[in-house]
Amino acid sequence: MSKHFMYRLAGAAVLAASVSIASLAVAQDAPGVSKDEIKLGAWSALTGQFAVYGVPGVAGQTAYYGSLNEAGGINGRKITVITEDHAYNPQQAVAAARKLVDSDQVLAIQGSYATGPSAATFPYLEEQGVPYIMPYGGALDWYEPVRPLIVGAQTLLDYQARALGRWAGKDGFKNVLVVHAAVAAFEKVASNVEPGVRSASQDAKVEMMPVKLGTTDYAPIALEIAGKKPDAIVFIGTIIELSAMAKELKQQNVQTQLFTYGGNVTNDLINLGGEAVEGLRSVSLSYTIDSDQPAVQEYRDALAKFAPNEKPDYGSLLTYGLAKIAAEGIRLADEPLTRESLVKGFEKLKDYDSGILGKVTITPENHLGTTQVLRVEIKDGKWSQIGEFIDSLGEW
Repeated sequence: MSKHFMYRLAGAAVLAASVSIASLAVAQDAPGVSKDEIKLGAWSALTGQFAVYGVPGVAGQTAYYGSLNEAGGINGRKITVITEDHAYNPQQAVAAARKLVDSDQVLAIQGSYATGPSAATFPYLEEQGVPYIMPYGGALDWYEPVRPLIVGAQTLLDYQARALGRWAGKDGFKNVLVVHAAVAAFEKVASNVEPGVRSASQDAKVEMMPVKLGTTDYAPIALEIAGKKPDAIVFIGTIIELSAMAKELKQQNVQTQLFTYGGNVTNDLINLGGEAVEGLRSVSLSYTIDSDQPAVQEYRDALAKFAPNEKPDYGSLLTYGLAKIAAEGIRLADEPLTRESLVKGFEKLKDYDSGILGKVTITPENHLGTTQVLRVEIKDGKWSQIGEFIDSLGEW
């Protein structure tokens, strides 16, 4: 055997070893990714008082990914989502993040519920370089300035409140009372109502009225509201308190137009409030659950098949839509699929229409994909659509 041939064999061996090492490096750079699986993590409130939001949210994701996997997944890979319960506790959310990243080795966190608990995990996720995609929740400081690892498509509560204010102003209401839970996060959202009103009606009066979070007796509050004689009330708080307030206002024969934000667009509000919430208006992040939109029909079918214990509701419809957007971002990511290429995949989304939420565009300069909302009203005991999607920050 010639020396030249022996050198070629040695070179080939070195090359093969290099390729093998490079392949291992790619695998190490892409936790949660194999040739037939993409592993994602999530957390939610599966127990406690906020489970009313958390459980349907998980059901929506389960329905979408179940349907997606049945159809073959994404580029031959099935999606596995590991979900942990944080019971709306920030410390439990951090523990969940550590488990999902350290032990379960997920590619990214997706669709996780609750703004406060999720925000507590960000220092750890950023340290580990783990993307946080399509959250069920959000705040302005998640997106302004851009955080490289956070990518979302849920119109922020701040923007929803501005749209509610503009709606009240455009409809000619002149004495707007903003009733909100006396907690900093709720107050911050509520503060956006007045600029919205002013954008449509400069001479309208807007007054803030804080109420202790968790209040159950709204009789004295309704009496105080009656004395202020508002022609419109924008409520920023939970559905339990909103329904209690609405019932007391009806009991005391206070005639006013009620508005609330998208977090309260749920059938539970109708069940709790009954006739007292008839005519209430809100902004929704999705089409109504009984819409004839093809994507909403697909949602209803998938929910019945993959999460049969959950009835159609807005929380699960929203997270179904967010999961659909997440899948599209994964689809657009370059191979090999890594945490870095995943984020770049989302940055390719342009006017993406999920058929459920407003259109989504994400760029390196803007990681919040939409500011659109849909106006809805409770009519004859169900949520009804008013017009088409509007830009919450626009002059519609």
